[in-house]
Amino acid sequence: MPTVLGGPYNGYSTKQTITNYKDSDQTAIRRILRSSWNTQQAGGVVNTKKRIITPFRAVNNLGDFLSRKNYVCGGSNQVNASKPGWKGHIGSILSHCDGTGVAAGSGNMRHVPDSSDYIRYKKQNAINNTYNDSSNGGDQSNGSYVALMRVRRF
Repeated sequence: MPTVLGGPYNGYSTKQTITNYKDSDQTAIRRILRSSWNTQQAGGVVNTKKRIITPFRAVNNLGDFLSRKNYVCGGSNQVNASKPGWKGHIGSILSHCDGTGVAAGSGNMRHVPDSSDYIRYKKQNAINNTYNDSSNGGDQSNGSYVALMRVRRF
């Protein structure tokens, strides 16, 4: 079971305080993390198989998780064969599943991301690492502040 960093449940958003102001940029990134990040592949292991591609490419669906070439397993048929007379002329997708249980890459494998895409990923990754942090960057009992004041006393 994945750990829930600082919160009672996954997706917990702490009470906003005056010193911890959340602007629209941070809330927009949190929504992107919830709805469009491929968080299963961001972890690095799917069905006991380790990731071959970089975390940036895995999260953004820019390649196959196991770096398989021309791999097809299942998927939808893009052509509608329900029209009369077309049934015999339209083939189906030939699947060659390898039994790993890891889904095939669904993104554009040949897309070359821009440096701004990587910078956006690093920003999203930093927010993802502290997504459920209820301490707002500190601790609940101000213990670290007391230790800091003890150091500064002398």
